[in-house]
Amino acid sequence: KLVDRLAGEAGAVARAERLLRLLAKFCAVFSPMQAGRPAIATDPHTALDEAYSRRHRQTVIRQASGLHLDPQRMLRPPAMPVELHGSPDLGMLALRGPYAGYLRKASSSSDDFEWDLEALNSYSHHGELYAPWAHVLFKADPAHASLSPVRIRCELGSIRPGDANWPLATRLAVCAATTHTALVRHWTWTHLVGGEYFSAATRNHLPLDHPVYRLLWPHMVGTHASNRLATLGQLMPEGDFDAIYSLTYSGLCQLIGKTSQDFNLRSCDPQEDARHRGLLESGLPMPTFSNCRRIFRLIQAHVERYLSLYFTDETLRMDESIRNWLADLDRLLPNGIGLPSTPHTCAALARVLARFMYLVSVQHEQLGTQLWNYQLWAHTHPVRVYRDGRRLPEDVYQRLVNSNYVLNVVRSPLLQDYARLALREPDRQDRHQRAEAVFARFRLDLTRLQRKMERKPWAPWALYPADLEANINA
Repeated sequence: KLVDRLAGEAGAVARAERLLRLLAKFCAVFSPMQAGRPAIATDPHTALDEAYSRRHRQTVIRQASGLHLDPQRMLRPPAMPVELHGSPDLGMLALRGPYAGYLRKASSSSDDFEWDLEALNSYSHHGELYAPWAHVLFKADPAHASLSPVRIRCELGSIRPGDANWPLATRLAVCAATTHTALVRHWTWTHLVGGEYFSAATRNHLPLDHPVYRLLWPHMVGTHASNRLATLGQLMPEGDFDAIYSLTYSGLCQLIGKTSQDFNLRSCDPQEDARHRGLLESGLPMPTFSNCRRIFRLIQAHVERYLSLYFTDETLRMDESIRNWLADLDRLLPNGIGLPSTPHTCAALARVLARFMYLVSVQHEQLGTQLWNYQLWAHTHPVRVYRDGRRLPEDVYQRLVNSNYVLNVVRSPLLQDYARLALREPDRQDRHQRAEAVFARFRLDLTRLQRKMERKPWAPWALYPADLEANINA
């Protein structure tokens, strides 16, 4: 069945690519961008209703019903996070939501933290826009267990609270964070580097009947196709990235080329990532970190249970397919896979596998899909900032809404039953049954976490198991 699936996937990709190339040629003649379009409405809800209209929402409901989706997996209309009410609350954005991964300890004192997005200044941007870079210095507020921004360096200079340009500097900091998240952390690191090499190495080195291949199949299927098709629609000249964000096409390509070398698989391990950023002993409330760590631990425990059915440390070291798979990934990935040079163990392999599964599921949700509730509030969360103070034109905003909508298409849910992928061995029927039980246990653990999280009010920054997809295939 897997071989049939691979053949069908290749044919579908070829057909979709021909269609997208035809669409790209059509758009080159009849551009979706129209110079001189008026600015979006001042009221953010009116602007959203005009771009994501009643007909759009009715189509979502109709399609969800046709697919018999669980209501929890239906695309909700964008919800404005409380930290975007009024002027953006950078302190809250630094601790929860899609930008929580930028916060790190600054070296100057025990209560100094920072967002360092100054490197974005190295890439050319459109002249009518402010450059999308910033460095934000935060001070911890022990009395309120929170963060307060105390200085923003950006194109405007070094700006402090109370300065006339502080509101504008705050918007530029958000613009820098969302630009880097969308173009680097989501597109470059998750799709083009981490997801692409993970899928390629797995297909190249693990046989279809290898137990690790069976474990990883739901998390890599469609990756190459998705990346290829997204490149045609988003990365080409006048594509989504060129039309929506501040960088010129040349600057965009340079950014992707250079930052691809900064990918580090450690960022897909919340505990290790927080330790590297100096946050574990900070005493700060970090709800996104806690949320991500809880899900990662469930993934890691699942992988450990699965591997224990098939390997010991000794038999693992004798598995040539696994050795070649790890060696290729260590060679391909910038900064390698992070395993020590000592012989591989089941525990070490489980951590690597968990990081890849986390990358394509949790991290993809946080850095891509979750932007639906942030980027569409352009009045306070700008994806580009015009020097003359005007709002986004209608064509740019519509393209932004459409792009975010595509990120929310339905894929295979992480909570799906994957027990059917358990390897059937004629002489080990008992192990097949135990493998099925391992998949069922993982699904049960995720369901329990979902129910626990549902006891609290829904939050746009939270990552819910029911919302997670198994892979990055859009």
